[in-house]
This record gives sequence, C-alpha cells and structure tokens, in this order.
Amino acid sequence: MRVFLLLHCLLLLLCAVPLQASETSLRYRCLPDTPQWQPLPPKGLIRILESDHAMQRRCEIHAQVAASQTGQWLTLGALAQSSVDSLPPAPGQAPAQLQARSSRSAAFSLNAAGEALLRLQVHLPIGSQIGVQLEAPADFLARDSFNAQVRTSLLCLLLALGLAGALFARALRDSTTGWYAGFTLALTLIWAMLTGHAISPGGLAIEQPWLAQRLLLLAYTASLVCGLRFAVQFCNLARLSPRLNRALRGLAWLILGVGLLGLLPGLYAPIVVSFNVIAILALLAMFLPGMVSLRHGEYRSAAFYAAGWLPVIVAWLGLLLRIAPGSPAYPDWLGQLASQLMQLGLLPDWLGSPHSRQIALVIQATIFALALADRTARQRRRRERQALTDKTTGLPNRAHFLLQGNLRLAKAGQHARTLALFDIAEFSTVNETLGYENGDRALREIGQRLQQKLGKKVLLARVGGKQFAALLNEQPSESTLALLASGLGRQSLQIDTQSLDIRLRCAAAYYPNHGLDQEALLRRAEMALQAAKRANLTAQVYHQGMERDHRFQLSLISALRTAMEQDQLQLFLQPKAHSRSGQICGAEVLLRWQHPQHGLVSPQQFLPFAERSGLIVELTRWMLVAVLKLAKQWQEAGLNLQLSVNLSAADLADPSLPAYMADFLMHSRANPRLLTLEITESEVMRDPKLAVSSMQALRTLGFRLALDDFGTGNSALAYLQDMPVSEIKIDRSFVTHASQSSQGRVLIQAIVALAQTLGLHTVAEGVETAEQWQMLSAAGCDEIQGYLLAAPMPVAAFEAWLGKHQPFSHESWLVKPA
Repeated sequence: MRVFLLLHCLLLLLCAVPLQASETSLRYRCLPDTPQWQPLPPKGLIRILESDHAMQRRCEIHAQVAASQTGQWLTLGALAQSSVDSLPPAPGQAPAQLQARSSRSAAFSLNAAGEALLRLQVHLPIGSQIGVQLEAPADFLARDSFNAQVRTSLLCLLLALGLAGALFARALRDSTTGWYAGFTLALTLIWAMLTGHAISPGGLAIEQPWLAQRLLLLAYTASLVCGLRFAVQFCNLARLSPRLNRALRGLAWLILGVGLLGLLPGLYAPIVVSFNVIAILALLAMFLPGMVSLRHGEYRSAAFYAAGWLPVIVAWLGLLLRIAPGSPAYPDWLGQLASQLMQLGLLPDWLGSPHSRQIALVIQATIFALALADRTARQRRRRERQALTDKTTGLPNRAHFLLQGNLRLAKAGQHARTLALFDIAEFSTVNETLGYENGDRALREIGQRLQQKLGKKVLLARVGGKQFAALLNEQPSESTLALLASGLGRQSLQIDTQSLDIRLRCAAAYYPNHGLDQEALLRRAEMALQAAKRANLTAQVYHQGMERDHRFQLSLISALRTAMEQDQLQLFLQPKAHSRSGQICGAEVLLRWQHPQHGLVSPQQFLPFAERSGLIVELTRWMLVAVLKLAKQWQEAGLNLQLSVNLSAADLADPSLPAYMADFLMHSRANPRLLTLEITESEVMRDPKLAVSSMQALRTLGFRLALDDFGTGNSALAYLQDMPVSEIKIDRSFVTHASQSSQGRVLIQAIVALAQTLGLHTVAEGVETAEQWQMLSAAGCDEIQGYLLAAPMPVAAFEAWLGKHQPFSHESWLVKPA
C-alpha cells in the first residue's frame, strides 16, 4: 500500500511540469465584429487591414504564462503608428506594466499572476502585421535596437539618394532626375511615417490623427505622381509611344486631383477607398513604359527600368505569399502555393520582414540613380560627339580637326606632314539655284569623294561653309595638289535630275616648315587659298611672302578708321549719260584711299576685310554723308546730278542706318532725292525679307533705290514687285554678251521690257563701245555707264570733265583705257 501511494505521488509530481507548461497561452480577438478569442502561436502575427482603421476596429491580446516564465515580456512589433493600452486581465488584477516603447515596438512585463491584457488600435489607414511573442527582456532590447539602427540607416540612405537627385536635377536642369528625386523623397516620407521617424510614436498620429492621415495621403499621392512622370520621361514615351505618354500623364493628373480632394473635410474616408484602387492601377501602369522601351529596341533603358522594379516586386510578392497561408483575406489556392514554396525553401523568412521592403526601395533608388548617371554620361558623350562633328557632312568639324590634328602632329615628330585646304569655287550659286537642302547634299557628296580619294586613315574635316581640310602624311607639290583638285572637280555631281560641275581649289601649308601646330598651319593654308583665289589658280602652297601681304592688309584695316578721321579717303565719280541725248545725268560714286605711305590703295585690298570686320558699316555712313554734302554743294551751285552709292549686305542688316541717315538729313537739310542707293541682287537674296524692310525704310526717307547687277541671280524676280526700287542696273556681262550675239540682244530687250512694264528706270553698266551704246539705245535702255564715257575720276577732275562733255558728244565716242 505504501509503495502504491509512493508511486502515485511520484506520478503526480512528474505530471506537474507539463500541467504548468500548458498554462502558457497567447490569444487575441478583434472587436466589435469578432468577439471570440483566437489562439496565437508562440511567435504570432495579427494582421491589420486598411479597412480596420475605417471600421474603428480594436484588437485585444491576452497572454498567460506559468509562474516559471513570469520574467518574460509580452512584446509587440511593427506597430506602425498604433496606440497600445494595458488593461486589467480580470477584476481586481493589476494591468501589465509598460517596460519599453519605441517607434515600432512595445514591451510589457506580466502582472503577478503571469497575465497581460493589451488593447491595440491603429490610427493610420494602412495594412500591417503586428508581431506578438513572449521573450526575454535582453533578447527584445537587442533585437529592437538592431531593427531601429537598420531602419534609420535605410531611411538615411533613401533620403540621401533623394536629396542628391534633387541637387543634380537643379544643377543639370534635368526634369527626369527631378521626378526621380520627388519619387524617392516621397517614399522616404512614407516609410518615415510608417516607422515612426517622421512623427513621434505617441504624438501626432494619435493626438492629431487627421493631420497625420492627410500627410500620409499627400506622400502617397506625390510618390505615385512623381513615379509615373519619372517612368514616362525615363523611358522616353513622348517619342516611343505618344498615346501612352498622354494616358499616363493624364493618370498622374487624376491621382493628383484625387489626392488633393482627400484633404477636404468630409471627403477623406471615401477618397481613401477609391485612392487605393487608383494606386493599384498606377503601380500596374508603371510597368508599361519598360515594356514599350523593350518593344522599340531601347534595351538599355528597359533593362535599367526592369532592374529597378525587380527588388520591389520580389519584396512585396514575398510578403504577400508569406502572409497568404491561413489568412481569410486571400484565396485558398494562393495559401497552398505559398505553403509549398516555403517547404521548398523558396520563401525565406527575411521576405516577411519590413526591412526587406525598405532594402528593396533603397536598391530601387540606387539602380535608378545609376541609370540616370549612365544616361547623363551617354548624353554628355553624345553632345561631345555632336560638338565635334559637322551635322551636314558627318565629318569632323573645325574644332575636332584642330584637336585631333595636334595629337597626330605631336606623334609625327619631325616627319613631314601637309595641311591641305580644299575650297569649292562658286558654291553660293548652287545654294541660290537649287536651294540650301540640295547644297547640303552636294557638300556631303564632295566630302565622301574626298574621303574615298584620300583614304580613311587621313584626317578629313569640314572647316568652313564650303571648305574641307585634310592632314596628309606627305608633302605633295603644287602640281600634285592641282591634279588632285582638278581630278575631283572633273566628276560632276548628280543632284536629283540636275548635273553640277564643281571646281575645287587646293591650298597647303607644310609641317614643320610653315607651322608647328594645326592652328598655324590652317591659318597659313587659308592665306594661300586667298592668294589662289586672287590669282585664279587651282592650287597654291604657302610661302612667307603671303604672311607679309596679309599683315599689310591687316595694317590697312587698323588704319582705315584713322583714314576716315583724317580725310585720307577720296570720292571718285564715273559719269552716267542718257542713252538718246548723251546728256550727263549723274554719276556712280566709288571710294579710293590715298594712304600716306602706300599711296593709292585699291578697294579690293581693304573692302573685303572691312566687310568681314564690320567696319564697312561705318565706312558706308562716312561715304553717304560725304556724298550728300557734295550733292548739296552742287545743288546750291545749280548743278543737279543724280549720284549713286553702293550698299553692302552688312548695311542692309544694320537696323540703325535709317535712323542715322534721318538724323543727318534733318540737321544738314540735304536733299535725299539726289542720291540713289544701289543694292546688288545677290545681297538682296541673302535675306530678302530683311533687305526689303531696310529698303522700305530708306525709301521713306526720300532716297531713290536701284537694284544693281540685275540678272546675275535667279530668285530676285519673285521679290522684284515687292521691292521699293525705282531703277535696275543691267549687269555688264549682259552688255558684253549682247554685243557678241543676237541672243544677248534679245535678252537685253526682254530685261528692258520687263522694267518698263513695272515702271522702272534702266541703266546699263560696262558700256565700252559705240556699238553697245547704239544697241542699248535701240532697246529702250534709259541710261548708260562705262569706260566709253570715262573712267572713275576724283571730284575736281569730274567737274572739269563735265564742263567739256555736257552733253557727251558723238564725236568723242572712244574706248577709254582702264
């Protein structure tokens, strides 16, 4: 009997431990809709949905442990702006004591009975998983400290990426980087609020929930709007798919409008419900730009875009699958699939951690930052290539030629090299005749022929409007260069149905004899080219005498302003006569320069440089004033002759010339009707609208206007009826041709008939024989000008000549020497 009692006590003692252990339990219930208690595993999860906030649901958690485990804490994780209150588990019992509270966690010590009853209520419309477990205080504090450091570090990284993007967007003025920065900063704010970094754990979200709710709504709105706009611009939808581009931009405006409506009183709750649906649509729509990029062959952009979204998809899909098993919110098949994946080890535990989503966002922001940096670098390289490439021909431009050429010369050492400069003669007629588009086609064809002839290893570039330069590895002679230029010129160009014969000039400078760098060689090759043009040569090699001539011309330009101030410039006059009566009716005024050291300087020596330097405008003003003074003196002396002065293209482009002349006329009281301003047809056709506008302003002041060298261009007839001209001057080439063929005489008659129909005066220049005069008179031309009357002469000589030849006598028809 005693043995039986002893065994019975021993059995009760052995069963005491499992009975005490079985007293440990975790359970929860959500009020008011599910008041029944539900068991929780040792490490349980309470899932809170977005709708729980709108339904004002509150969850109660009850814990009971054996006496041996009363030293453990009941801990809650991932609270996400939730309030936690400790309630008495039973009447007369003390509530559990709060031991630690952070932005995402809370820990309570159990009461003396080993129980705790907590009430949990969320204050933001977000879904969350609240982790519930019993654990040792040291384990909780270590884990909570580690999680807080990880969250803070990830948020700092995300914030740094967003701020860096904003600074780069402002510096680069790149809207795509700006939308990326806005997207990243909005995500940073969302996670900062969800982790308690943006607002205190028990502060703003609980004391002022309406403010925290609307702040979170604005952050979600900003992230979706900026994300859509970034996707649209990053994938270049405006070019690849304009229709989708408009659709996504419209969706962004819709999201912005809905988000702003949610700020209004009374609209927050219904807006949040619809906003979640719109947000899902926006997230799905963000994948479309990447698919469009892939479809159009933009593989680099598509790869970066897919790589940026991949970690986010994996993180959120992993979270979905981790919480699917046993959750009533998801279908059974999804839970079964998730369970099988977890059994296979394809759903690790870290996918269910909030850190995985934060890490995914940091990875996404980093990938997009790298993508933007890569795109910026590629754009910079593309701009550099464009800056060093001629757009018309695709060849290197002048800057690239100088840079690359200097590198090649440095490698060449003392080995001979040649900088050859090729110029297309009379190329302006191609543009004027066939248009600039066909002119560009001709330039491309010539560039290709040069490259084929010289070889691909030769550095060839377009260095001017109609000039090409090449760096050759030998020093060819002038005759060799002439053969090269003439050989290329013999091959006519076929532009549409038009066959063009081109003529190339070639000039060269030798390395190291004529220069040690590309700049010096190119400058001296250009001097040689100017010399070739003046001498009408096909090829010319630089020599030192050209440098002296060039310096002489530059010295003339620097002294030209002084010449105007010191009356070194002189007016020369060439008379005009009526074709029928021989009466001298006017003169064309020409400019000569009597230099103190160099004597009489030809206009061909200083006028081209004056036009390139812009001094031609001041020179024209000086000449107009001098001519008007002369006309006024003659008028006061009873001599009324019409004087003519040539205007250049720079004069027509000078907007202040009419105002300057109006001021002079007002103070001098000169008669502008005694002055005819001659404008060449080619200068008018450079910019017809600007030329006509300037001509009308001068015509309003009282000046007569004449169209000089008429017939040398092919486009002036279209503007002739709009030009305020009173006179056209028939070019000397027509006069010469008319004296040699009947066709030329017919052409002269046609020009005169056209002028008479339009009510215009006609003047023929270049008349050198009596036969030409008689022919022009018979054709109806009004006036003649040329060496038959007289060569240009100074004013005093003209006045003396006029006294002897007024009217011009038929017996004095002689050819005057040039």
